[in-house]
Order: sequence, then C-alpha cells, then structure tokens
Amino acid sequence: MNKSVSRLLPRIYKILQTRHLVPVVLFAGILCLTFWIRIQSSSRIPHGQFTSPDAYFYYRQAQLISEHEHLPERDMLRWLPIGRDLGQTLNLYGYVLAYVHKAVVLVFPSVTLYHVALYMPPVCFCIGLGALCLFLYHTYGLLFSSVVGVLLTTLPGSIGRSAVGFADRDSWCFLLGILAVTTYLAFLQAQSSRNRFLWTLTSGGFMFLGGMSWEAFGVFGSIILIVEIWRFLSSETEEGFGYYILWVCAFVPTLYLASPAYRSGYGFAEHLFAFMLVPPGVLLGIRALRHLLLSNVEKLRAHARLLALGLTLAGITIALFYVYIQLDSFVYTTVLSNQNTLMQTVGELQAPRLRFWIFRYGSVFILGSIGFIIARKKIGHPTFMLAPFTLFALTTFFREPFEKYLWNASQNTLFFSLIVAYCAIAFLLAAVRQKSSQPHAPIIVAFTAWFLIWGALARDARRYDLFLCGSLAFFTAETIGYITHVLSEKIWHSKYMSDIFRQDVQKQKLKTCLILGMLGLILFWPTTGGHARRIYTVPEKMRPALPGAMPVTKAFRWMKSELSNTAIVAGPWTYGSMLNVLGGVKTIIDQDHYIQHWIHLYDEYVKKGSNPRDALEFLKTHLATHLMITQKHPPPSVKNAPLKKVFLPVYPTENFEKSMVKVWEIHYPPDIQPNPKYLETKSPEIDAQLQMTK
Repeated sequence: MNKSVSRLLPRIYKILQTRHLVPVVLFAGILCLTFWIRIQSSSRIPHGQFTSPDAYFYYRQAQLISEHEHLPERDMLRWLPIGRDLGQTLNLYGYVLAYVHKAVVLVFPSVTLYHVALYMPPVCFCIGLGALCLFLYHTYGLLFSSVVGVLLTTLPGSIGRSAVGFADRDSWCFLLGILAVTTYLAFLQAQSSRNRFLWTLTSGGFMFLGGMSWEAFGVFGSIILIVEIWRFLSSETEEGFGYYILWVCAFVPTLYLASPAYRSGYGFAEHLFAFMLVPPGVLLGIRALRHLLLSNVEKLRAHARLLALGLTLAGITIALFYVYIQLDSFVYTTVLSNQNTLMQTVGELQAPRLRFWIFRYGSVFILGSIGFIIARKKIGHPTFMLAPFTLFALTTFFREPFEKYLWNASQNTLFFSLIVAYCAIAFLLAAVRQKSSQPHAPIIVAFTAWFLIWGALARDARRYDLFLCGSLAFFTAETIGYITHVLSEKIWHSKYMSDIFRQDVQKQKLKTCLILGMLGLILFWPTTGGHARRIYTVPEKMRPALPGAMPVTKAFRWMKSELSNTAIVAGPWTYGSMLNVLGGVKTIIDQDHYIQHWIHLYDEYVKKGSNPRDALEFLKTHLATHLMITQKHPPPSVKNAPLKKVFLPVYPTENFEKSMVKVWEIHYPPDIQPNPKYLETKSPEIDAQLQMTK
C-alpha cells in the first residue's frame, strides 16, 4: 500500500505542475458556486414536494419505471376514460431519473428516488456549464470561458429553471443541447480523421438523446444545420460531407425506429417527424445535389456558391409552403399561437415585459445584444448585417415600448416576421460573400443562430429564457473583451502613461484587470443591474414549493390516506399531476394539455357552468368519483339545494363552507348517463384513438 502511494504521489504532483492546474481549479470553483447557489433553497422545500407542476409528472414516470422497468403503453391514471398515450410522449428523462437512482443507491443506499429527482436540475446544469466552459477554454482561452461561466452561474434567468426542486426536464435538455452543439463544433476544429469521426458520432448521439427527451429539441439541431448552411454557402466544395452523413445517420433513422411519436405522431407530436428528421435530410439532399451537379457540369463550377444559394432558397421555400398548408394543425399544436386561449392563461408562455429582462439579466441582455451585433466582424465584417441584427435585438428585448409607441400588438407578429426574414436574407448573403475562412466563424455562427432562434422563442414565451442565456453570456463576454481591448489600447498609448508603467504592467495584465473590473460592475453595481446581489433570494422567490404549506396540501394528504387508488378526482388542471403523486388518485385533466378541449369543457360545465345536469353528465362521462374545488364557495353547478344528495361533502369534515379547498363524493342519479359530446377532443387522431378504446 505504501509503495503504491509513493508511486502515485509523484504523478499527482507532476499533473498539478502542468499548465492546466489553474483552469481546473478555477472551473471547479465556478461549478461548486453554481451548485451551491441552486441548492440553497432545498431546506425550504417540504419533503415530497417540488417547485414545478411538471416535476410531479416526471417523478411519477420514474416511479413506474423503477417498479416495472418500463412505462405502460397508456397511462390509465390520467385523462380518463381513454388514458394518456405514452407512445406520443418522449420519456427519456423519466428513465434517466430511475436508472440514475439505481446507480446511486449502490453507493449511497439512503438516497431515494425523490432525492435524485430533487437534485437532478442543478447537477445537469453544472455538467452542461462545465462542458461549455471546457470547450470555450480550448477555443477562446481561460479568461473568456471564465467570464461566460461566472455569468451563467449568477444570472437569475439561468437559476430559476435549474434550481433544486425544479425537477422538470429543462436542465436535462439544456445539458444535451450544449453537448450536441459543442461536440459538433469540436468536430469542425479537429484535425485528425479519428477525432473528427468520434466527435461527429458523439454529437449525433446527443441529438438522439435530445430527440428522445423533448419535442422542441430540434431547435438545437437547427443551430447545427445553420452552421452547415453557412459552410455550404461559403465554400465551393463539399468538404466534410461524409461526416455530415454520419451525423445524420446517427439520429435520424434511430429516432424514427425508437419512438412511435416520430412515425405516427399526433397532437403535440404531430410535426415531430417534419421538425426533427426532415431538415437534416433535406440539407443532405441539397448538398448531394450540388456535388453531383458540380461533378458533371463543368460550367457550374465557377458559380458553386450561387448554385448553393439557389438550392438553399428552394429548400426554404418548400419549408415555408409546408408550414402554410399545415397552418391549421400548427394552431392546435403550437404553444405560441395567439388563437389558443388556453395557452394564453399559462404564465410561463406569456410574452416577457421589459422589466422581466431587467430583473433576470440586469445589463447582460443589453451587453449581450451589443456583442451579438458586433460579432459579425468575426465572420467577414458584412456591414449589411448590422441593421437587421440591431432591429432583432431591439424588438426582442424592448418589445413592450415598440408596441406602445410604434405599432399595436396585432401588428407585432407581422413586423417581427419581416425582421426575422431580413436577418435570414442578410445571413445568407453574408455567407455567400465570405472571402476567407475565419478561424472562429463556425462558433460565431452557431451562437448567432442560438441567439436568433431562442431569442425569437423567448420573446413570445418567457419559459425559453433559460436556453437563451447561453448565447447572452457568450456575447456579453464578447462585448467585455471588445470594450476592454479598446480601453487597454488607449490607456497603453496614452501620453500620461510613463515608460516605467509600461515596463511594470504588461498589456495583457492591464486588459485582464479591466475585464475583471467590468465583470465586477456588471455583477454588483446597482446601476448595471447588479444581479449577483440577489442570487441568494432568487431560487425561493422565483420558484416556491408547490403546493407548499397551503390548504390543498392537507387535502392531498387526506386523499392519500382515505381514498382508494381507484378514485377518480376531477379538479383544476394545474393540480393534475399533484393529485396523482401527492393524492394517490386518478385524474381526468392535468397540466400536460394533452387534450386541451377537455380542459375547456371542464371550465365550461363544472367550474363556470350553471346547469347541474351538464356538469354531472360531463363528470359521469369521464368516470369521476370525486370533485375538488379550490375556492371559497362552490360553483353554481353544485350549490343548488336539490343536489345535496348528489354531491356529498367529504372533505373537510369541519367548517366545510368556509374551507378554501372542498372535496365532494359524487352519487350520480339514475337518469345521468355518459354523453359522447363530452369526449370530443377537436383532434381527429385522438378521436380515432378514442374509438379504438371503446
């Protein structure tokens, strides 16, 4: 044993003396701080609870997987009478929770599945941040990567959905997105064929995992596709075409075979095939077509870039035509549609106001926008990209003032669509006109695409700001580097600086001090937002425990102990998964929004309805045995005196009339029968599934 230690110590000492010691220690400190910030509110979360309604959904999935090794085809605890079709959901995160727990419990037997679900978000975020910092360290250096790491560590916008208790899949998808994009960029920088092969295959593997985790993961794939389109338009040859084929083959056919949601998707999964699998295949076909034409038609070789531009425009035209002919179905599936009144009631899907950006990002959203605009210099300095990029940044973060003084909300979508089109045209022209290959061009293009796509989504739905913060931190670091470079040059060459100062203080040291000083101002100076001063209170204020110490919590406990697991409780959709996990009962609607029309029917006939018979027919059709209302007085449908024998109060047993949460047991009269009209879903595919279950 002593001999082994004596041999090991010199090796450790040798490693510690290498030039990588400082980055390792610095990044380890950043990750420890990141994790500490995100777990500080753990003591305020009651045992068994989370800070997100969807967290209960994934936790219950993990429970089923731990118990049965797999999920059933249909979840018959939800959306009764037909249940939830789990073949149309992407369930990898539930499997990750279950199998991580099985691995952890081998070393720490006291760790439960609940603990794994509780702490998974900060763990995933830390791994993703570490991967991003490591990639930027090898490409931009220690100082740049450290600035990005510190910003992502402290930004409230990155904390809210990655803190302990928010056991949704956001941090998991953020991790997979970073890994998919950075490994693909690493492939573009690799020199040896072996490394390029491994990085390409790794990126394709992460795309597969992301595609099995989230319906919107194709956005990260779109970032990679935009990088490839840039390379396609700015070159005359198909360099690396074989690696692109490998990347496509790593996830397109495997996703198609692995999940029925990609083969026969409906509802929210209806456009998964077109969104996730078709674009990489279309670009593959376009690149193959150009290669074929250039190989056989000699006259076209002098116009390779124009040919690439024409083929790209043709592909974009086909995509726009597809969106146009599928517009009606997009209205149903998209969570951003203005025609979807249910989605407008979901707070996290509402458009953020200016003070939202100020609170969550301080001055970073402005500095990041500036960096986004000036970064065009590193991809060939096309001046015509300045105007569209500036308009995009302004209308993204200052949407509220623009709508107040320049155009109304009804015109907003049109104007923003024109600005996005303007950005796309400028981007395509810049790629075609690029004269020389810039060393960091693919990285700048990737983060520009990251900013554009996630910025456009976060502009209309604030829940996506977690995914935007990566590009904001990157471009803020670019802005800090640019400003400090200009200042250091002016200070260095100032006539007030003595030669002794120039000898004692190197230019790089001066620039480093300026960067640290500017970073300190961003983090702590109130005038610039000073977001780092609020990191201790952010997790609790932004994400309190749900349901917390509220009256409904006692109702859930009562259900768990007094009702059988076959009881079906009709209640507000926001409590759906909580009723499943904390109450141990079945439900008819929940926050999954699988069948939005049923939620509308519940509101119309039960919550707001004045006709008791309609309410009873709706509840009988959905097999409800109990009704839970979370308000001071019961709705009109259960208030009438003749219905006292139909709706039997069961909770609470004391002070029922004054209770904020009431539960009735339903005793249906003989003349109340199920009515097929209450099973309408407004989705032909789901209606077909309903017919099959009869």
